[in-house]
Amino acid sequence: MNDQVLRAVGIRKLFAGVPALDGVDLTVTPGRVTGLVGHNGAGKSTLLKVLSGAYTPDGGELLIGDQHVSFATPAAAIDAGISTVYQELSLLSNLTVTENTFLGRELRSRGVLAKRAMRRTTQELIERFGIEARAGRKVGEYPVATRQLLEIAIATSRNARFLLLDEPTTSLEGEQVESLLAVVKHLATEEGLGIVFINHKLDELFEVSDEVVALVDGRVQIQGPTDRVNRREVIRAIAGADLDEAEDDLSGAAELAASATDGVAGGIAIEVDHLRTNELDDVSLVAREGRVLGIYGLVGSGRTEFLRTLVGLYRLESGSIRLFGEPFQPKGPAEAQARGVVYLTEERKVDGIVPGLNSLTNVALPVLRQHARFGLLDRRGMRAQASELLSKLGIRGDVTAPVVQLSGGNQQKVLLARAIAQQPKVLLLDEPTKGVDLGVKAEIHALLRQLAHHSGLAVIVVSSEEEEVLEVADDVVTFAAGSCTGTTVPAANLTVTELRHAAWDAA
Repeated sequence: MNDQVLRAVGIRKLFAGVPALDGVDLTVTPGRVTGLVGHNGAGKSTLLKVLSGAYTPDGGELLIGDQHVSFATPAAAIDAGISTVYQELSLLSNLTVTENTFLGRELRSRGVLAKRAMRRTTQELIERFGIEARAGRKVGEYPVATRQLLEIAIATSRNARFLLLDEPTTSLEGEQVESLLAVVKHLATEEGLGIVFINHKLDELFEVSDEVVALVDGRVQIQGPTDRVNRREVIRAIAGADLDEAEDDLSGAAELAASATDGVAGGIAIEVDHLRTNELDDVSLVAREGRVLGIYGLVGSGRTEFLRTLVGLYRLESGSIRLFGEPFQPKGPAEAQARGVVYLTEERKVDGIVPGLNSLTNVALPVLRQHARFGLLDRRGMRAQASELLSKLGIRGDVTAPVVQLSGGNQQKVLLARAIAQQPKVLLLDEPTKGVDLGVKAEIHALLRQLAHHSGLAVIVVSSEEEEVLEVADDVVTFAAGSCTGTTVPAANLTVTELRHAAWDAA
C-alpha cells in the first residue's frame, strides 16, 4: 500500500518572505480520512493548494509512494489522482450536471460530442452517490447541499486516488451534514480514497477522521490517531494560550459589563409567552440571570427573527414579553438598550461594524452620550474606556486604523466590546463566532460564560453549530417553523445527535 501513499515532507511556502507553511509533514493514506484543523491563517488552505498544484512550494517535497512529484498546475495534480473541492463551490450554475462533469474532458465519437454517453455516465455517477439530481438539469436549480455532493462526486470521477476537502459542511445543516459525512466515510472505507478533511467544527472532524492534524502558525502542532487526540488539547494548541488563564483574564471585561448586577441572582430576566409576529408563529421561553440560554434550530426556524423581535425590529401581533417582571415591548434597539437589552447581529459586515471608523470609535458609538460634557464630546475619556475594553478582550491589530483592516475574529471582538460598553443586563447574540477561527471562538465562549456566571447577565446565544450550543450554553431550547415550546434541557444532558434530532423532529 505504501506505493499509493501521498506524502508532504518539510513543505515550506512563503508570501512576501513570511512563511505560511514552515516545514509541514503530512501523510494521506488510501482508505483513511485525515482531519486537518487550525486557526484562520494557520496554513490549512495553503497546504491544500500546494498538494493540489495551485501553489508551488518554496521548500520540501511531495511524493506519491517513493516517486517525487511536482505539479505546475491543478490539472497536473488531477492527472496524478489528486482532486480538490474548495469551500467556494466551483460548479457552473448555468451548465447542466453532465456539462459540469465532463467540462474540459468531453467524450467524442468520430469528432462529435458523445452527449448520450456522457449523460448516461453522469447519471450513473449521481445514482452511485445517492444524490437526488438529474444529469440533464442545470446545477443552479439545486440547493447548496446537493451542489456540494455533486462537486464531490464529480471530483472523484476524475480517477481520483486522493480527495482534498476544504470546509465542505460550511453551508450545510442537520441531515445535510450527516449525509455528507456518510459520503466521506464511504469514499474512504469502501472505495479506498485517501481523504484530507478540513473542518473547524471539531465534532464533525472527530466523527469522520481516522487521524487529526492541528496546524498552528504554519507548523504541525498536534498529530495522531483520532482516538488518542484530546479535543481540549486541540483547542488549547490553536488558541495559543491556556484557556483557564484566558478565562481569568476575561473576567475583567465581564466586570465592566454590568455595574447594576451584583453577582448571580438567578431570577427570570426574559419571559416570553405565546409570542406571535409576521415571522414567528408561537414562541414561549424563559431566560434567567447568570445563565447562558442556547437557541438551536435549522435555517428558517425563526431563531434570528426572535432575537430581532426582542429588540423591537419586528412588531408583536400577540403574546407578551416581560423583562424582569415588567412588560417589555420596545419600539427599536435604542429603547431596548435603555432597558438593558443589547443585541449583537449575525452579519457584522452588514449591520455591525462601521468599516471606515476605527475600533475605538466603533466601540463607543452607542454610548457617546455618556462621554458628553456641556454639549462637547470627551474624546479622551471615550478612547480610554474603549481602549480598556479592547485590551481586556485581547484585540490584535491597530485599533486606531479603520476597523475593516482587522481580521474577522478581531472585528467580532470589537462588536463584543461595544456590547459590553453598553452595560447590558440581557445580552442577545446571533452566531457570535461566525467566520472566526477556533482560538477566537474559544476566547468568545470563555467571555460569554464569564458574563453570565461571574457578572450575572442573562445571555441568549443563537448558533447553527450544535457543538457550539453545547459548549457555551447552560440550557438549550429548539426552534422549528417559527415556534418554540419553551421546553428547556440542560446542555450537559444533550449530545450533538440528540440536539439535531430535536430540531429535525420538531421541523
